[in-house]
Amino acid sequence: METIGFLIVFPIVAAAVLLLLRNERARSVVVVGSVLAVMAGAVVLAAGSLFEQPAFFKLPLPHLDEYISYVMLAVSLACCAYVVVKGVLHKRPAAVLMAVAQAGLLVYYEFFVAHGLTAASDFYVDNLSVVMALVVAVIGGGICIYALSYMRDFQKHEDEQGRPDRRPVFFALMFVFLSAMFVIVFSNVLAWLLCGWELTTVCSFALIGYTRTDEAVANSFRQIMMNLAGGLAFAVALILLGTAPQPLMELDQLVLLGSATGTGFFGAGYFGYLMLPIMLLAVAAFTKAAQMPFQSWLLGAMVAPTPTSALLHSSTMVKAGVFLLIKLAPCLGWNVNGSLVVLVGGLTFLFCSAIAVSQSNAKRVLAYSTVANLGLIVACAGIGTPEAVWAAVFLLVFHAAAKSLLFCCVGTAEHHIGSRDIEDMDAIFERMPRLALLMALGMLCMFIAPFGMLVSKWATIVSIVESYNIALMVMLAFGSAFTFMFWAKWLGKTLAIAHAGTNVEKGVHRFEWSMLALMAALVIGLSMGFPLVSELVVMPYLADVGAVTLGGTHPFWNAVQPAIAFDNLVIMALLVTALLVAFVVQVSRRGSRARAVGDSQSSASAPAGGAMTPEAGPESIYLSGVGLDFEKRSFRNALSQESQATQRNWYLESWFGESVLLSIANLVTIVVMAAGLVLAVLSWGGVL
Repeated sequence: METIGFLIVFPIVAAAVLLLLRNERARSVVVVGSVLAVMAGAVVLAAGSLFEQPAFFKLPLPHLDEYISYVMLAVSLACCAYVVVKGVLHKRPAAVLMAVAQAGLLVYYEFFVAHGLTAASDFYVDNLSVVMALVVAVIGGGICIYALSYMRDFQKHEDEQGRPDRRPVFFALMFVFLSAMFVIVFSNVLAWLLCGWELTTVCSFALIGYTRTDEAVANSFRQIMMNLAGGLAFAVALILLGTAPQPLMELDQLVLLGSATGTGFFGAGYFGYLMLPIMLLAVAAFTKAAQMPFQSWLLGAMVAPTPTSALLHSSTMVKAGVFLLIKLAPCLGWNVNGSLVVLVGGLTFLFCSAIAVSQSNAKRVLAYSTVANLGLIVACAGIGTPEAVWAAVFLLVFHAAAKSLLFCCVGTAEHHIGSRDIEDMDAIFERMPRLALLMALGMLCMFIAPFGMLVSKWATIVSIVESYNIALMVMLAFGSAFTFMFWAKWLGKTLAIAHAGTNVEKGVHRFEWSMLALMAALVIGLSMGFPLVSELVVMPYLADVGAVTLGGTHPFWNAVQPAIAFDNLVIMALLVTALLVAFVVQVSRRGSRARAVGDSQSSASAPAGGAMTPEAGPESIYLSGVGLDFEKRSFRNALSQESQATQRNWYLESWFGESVLLSIANLVTIVVMAAGLVLAVLSWGGVL
């Protein structure tokens, strides 16, 4: 219990200190020290909890939980007040009305619904919450350290524009973000979870609008309005649960009783009245996880500095949405709610993977692929079987590690080559060789075997096949094909070597290198440790869930098995180890540049076969004909005409562009969501 309190409170203290600090050196010391302390706290928690049964904690002092409920309410109302003030200043009446409505619902719930109700436990720790805590502490904390160097370079550009240094606010918000995520991860009281939920929403709102440009302000309000809609759905769900025939205010009890809804498509079990509250919680999770039609807020977040994008996409914010759905998975499955969640997740995966094919902006590719992969996790949660949840947990973990690495790599590259466009990354392997290797590693982890993300997707396929969901299988097949296409295009651009360009990597700061190395180590280490994580962490969590749902007689959870057998996971881990050894050997032996094929002008000095020695110089490089000007990459073609060597990817904008697919995708998911809500309301009202 003390460790949970530390993880929640300490980042708030660090945020308060950082808000007051103006000295850059002192800020670095506080950020690094605080991140290391948070990481250590998460590791201590994991060491003491991973091999134990789920633990539930009640606050020791009488009435302390009541006082904390008031504190949580005050924080939530402060968040609403902040949005109201910002909405008035920027003339956004819709945001003001939504914030006022949510404040009213929260006050009504606290004083007229929850008053008199007592929770049996306030906080809990199980293996899934430990995994999420490690993701937040290690990856989220690592991004905070990465931001030290990144924001230093970012502020130099801001100084040129005459803008004030607001980094104290930036770093304070980052640490408040971490604290709010720990509240979400450990809170068993749903109202407290909602407080952390809304705190992440407001922190994201402030971080997206950090630069205060018109574009940043517009995108920040898009984010806050969509997430306020999710917050309203969450608040209504709380009121429905508190006024239900058997009032509920705890997450574990909701999962226990809500699992009975899996016995009938329209919630025909004893607890069918929970169908609508669970549906509303799923809608709240859709907004937080940026599922279609709510994906535009996450794409708009790209205007913020890269650490914000990395934090939102990898370890926080969007992961809160899928975390809640994974917790609710036993309540889903073959019922109205589960079908809605599966369809929204599957359609999001399909459409966003297709749209990513048409993007040349590296951050937009990462954004669309993030939304797509979150859709896959959402679909797994909707299937509601232990095998699907097994796949969802690993998709969450590997996505967090790989995407944090990729976002930080793209941010560093943008600062040093002056662009985030993939087509401007020609010869990046020569200009920033170490960064290009790390970027390639992140991409390989996302779509190539034997790395963990593809193995997790294979587990998803197994789960879908066993659930006989043909529609989702088709979505996964086509979405995976699109995924392979956009990653392969970018990887080819990254690894292409043109023997040109000046190395600009020397300006990368040590904080950036240290955190990039940490994230790369996580990607490799998790792939190598896949079987152990499965056997020692994920499988015990699934067994614990299966033991309590319907007394261990849930139709989906009565026989918990991994989606992929342990021996197959061991083979995958050995393959990753072999690849790592081969890579280290190759790097250690790299002592000379690759040989070039000589042109006709220097063929006399070339050995048989035309291969040139490194001393032959760049003028000897073969460019599909007789080289003319290496700096311009020009050559004489087969018609004796001068041509320029180019390398451009195929983006298929007319087929998969945003203007082609977005309106269709949004309309389809809106119809699906509306139909699901109508069915849930009818089921809740006893009509079905």
